[in-house]
Amino acid sequence: MDFGTALVAIGAGIAVGMSAIGSGIGVGIVGAAGAGAISENPRRFGTALVFQAMPQTQAIYGLLIGILLLVGAGLLGGDTGKTISLSVGLAALGVGIAVGFAGFSGIGQGIAASAGVGATSEKPDMFGKGMVFSVLPETQAIYGLLIAILLMVGTGLLGGVSELLELTAGLAAVGAGIAVGFAGFSGIGQGIAASAGVGATSEKTDMFGKGMVFSVLPETQAIYGLLIAILLMVGTGLLGGISKLLELGVGVAAIGAGIAVGFAGFSAIGQGITAAGGIGAAAQTPATFGKSMVLSVMSETFAIFGLLMAILIMFGSGLF
Repeated sequence: MDFGTALVAIGAGIAVGMSAIGSGIGVGIVGAAGAGAISENPRRFGTALVFQAMPQTQAIYGLLIGILLLVGAGLLGGDTGKTISLSVGLAALGVGIAVGFAGFSGIGQGIAASAGVGATSEKPDMFGKGMVFSVLPETQAIYGLLIAILLMVGTGLLGGVSELLELTAGLAAVGAGIAVGFAGFSGIGQGIAASAGVGATSEKTDMFGKGMVFSVLPETQAIYGLLIAILLMVGTGLLGGISKLLELGVGVAAIGAGIAVGFAGFSAIGQGITAAGGIGAAAQTPATFGKSMVLSVMSETFAIFGLLMAILIMFGSGLF
């Protein structure tokens, strides 16, 4: 087995293993809430099961990507004679990081869905609104899945492996995976805010809109990660079909850009905590909505720092 193929195997392992952690914790959180709900009303078992199924999707995405990676590398399907270059192997590593770490959004989805279980057990008409809040942290996982698929298409892991992929592009793929994967942790913050939104809406139905506004705030960190991932792919020719000859150091710099915006995405957890408090304050005193929004936006500045640094790195290294 060549080294490139071994990296593909590691990428597949990361895709499944990391996403399984996020989904497992999220499903467990909802399961605990569901157990409490059915102990009071056994007829709520079906509703609890629907909410508990929601955080499972992250692991399903990871499993799908893992299988596609193995098939693309010839590790699954009998094509053992296929040779995978180091650059493609690195890209596969980026694929696994993108969908695997974005799977930690399942924790946030579990937090939101558990609140949905509790609210629905008390007020059955809260089922629809609880589902809407619970779906929000799913977007981070979808961003990771999207980048993973685009990377596989760009490197030929879906439809025929490219032997001409530059090593710089492979390194940039790792940077893209880090950018969108770690920014996916913003789903935890979004889940915290969405959970508060479910509770406030259960008490006051007119809080649904305001709750949604607060719950959407931590989404921006994931969008920043998605944006940088796409720009890295475009800059190195992974998205657009034009292979670009760039120095190896540019690929390493691309990893730095991914780290900047990806890890800065953890600021969404703090933003989600503030947003949850803002929802509670606005539910109790509607006049505090504007001021609570200002407080909730403060944590956004750190994500902007990460986005700014990523852009400066790309400018300085010639990716722009």
